[in-house]
Amino acid sequence: MKHKEESRSLSLKLGDISLEKELGGYYIDMRPAIVNYTGNIYNGTFDDNGVPMVQTPDGNLAYFPVNIAQYGFIQHTEYLSLKKDESLATLRACIEKLDELKTEYKDSFVWFHHSKNESYKLEAPWASAMAQGEIMSLFLRFYQISNDPKHLEVAQKAYKFLQVEDDPHSLRRTDENGYLWFEEYPSSPPSYVLNGFIYTIFGLYDLYRVTGDKVVKADIFACIETLKANLHRYDAGYWSYYDLYKKELVRYYYQKNVHVLQLEALFQLTKEPIFGQYAKKWKKTLTPLHFAFVQIMYRVLPRWRKLRSYGKY
Repeated sequence: MKHKEESRSLSLKLGDISLEKELGGYYIDMRPAIVNYTGNIYNGTFDDNGVPMVQTPDGNLAYFPVNIAQYGFIQHTEYLSLKKDESLATLRACIEKLDELKTEYKDSFVWFHHSKNESYKLEAPWASAMAQGEIMSLFLRFYQISNDPKHLEVAQKAYKFLQVEDDPHSLRRTDENGYLWFEEYPSSPPSYVLNGFIYTIFGLYDLYRVTGDKVVKADIFACIETLKANLHRYDAGYWSYYDLYKKELVRYYYQKNVHVLQLEALFQLTKEPIFGQYAKKWKKTLTPLHFAFVQIMYRVLPRWRKLRSYGKY
C-alpha cells in the first residue's frame, strides 16, 4: 500500500506541540509515573548512579530499556523545568547505561531483553519497537543538551533496526491490508500493542524533526494511516483494549495516563480528527461508574472468551 504525503507538511507548529527542530520536553509528562519507581511497583531498585533496575520473573534484578528511557524522560523534564544539576546527572547516567546495553546488529543498534516474556511467548533475546522509539527520543533530547554527535548517531542507528525486515528479530510488520506496524512485542500471531506503537511513532517524529530524513517521514505517514484505519479496533465501547491479540482491557492508569494522553498528543501533531475524537471518548469513561463496570468485565471477558474458544458459547 502506498501512502500519499505530497499534501502534508511537518514544518508547522501545531497546538502545544512544536514540530520545530528543538525538541523540548517529551510528548507526555512522565513525572506522575515516578511512583512506579519510588514506590517499588516494579519490585526494583536503583543502582549506584540512580538508574532504575527491575525485578525479572526469576527474581533477579536487571536493566530494562523502557524503564530506563522513561525514567530518563522524568529527569529530562525536571532538568528543563528546574535546571537541577542532579536531574541532569541522573539523565546522563541513564544515557550512559543505555549506551552500554546496546547491541550492534546489522549496522544498527538494538536493546535486547534477556529474559523470557511469558505473556507474549517471547524467548530471549527479544527486541521491542517501544524501547527503540523511546530510546531514540531520549538520546535526541540529550544530544540537544550535549551537542555530542555520538548521541545523534545512537538514535539514527536505533531507527535503522526498525528498518530491518525478513529477520527473526524484526519489529517491522505489514498486515494483510498493507498497513505498517512496529511491534512492542514481536509475538506470533502479531499483538499490535497500541501504546507501544504510538511511543514508537513519537520516536520517529523526533528523528524527523532533528534530521529531516525523508525515509523516516514516509514511515511516520504510513503509521498514521495504520492508526486511522485501525483505532476503532481498540475501542470496547466503554473502555480501551491494550492490544489486538488478547484484547485485554487496560488498567485505569493506562486509560488515563497513557492512551488518552497519547491520542491528545497525536491530534496536536497531525490534526487528524479521529485522534481527538477517541481521546475525548476515552477520557469521558474515566468515571467511577465506568471503572466499576470495567472491573466486572476484567473477570467476565476472559471466561467468555475461553468458552467461545471451546465452542460452548
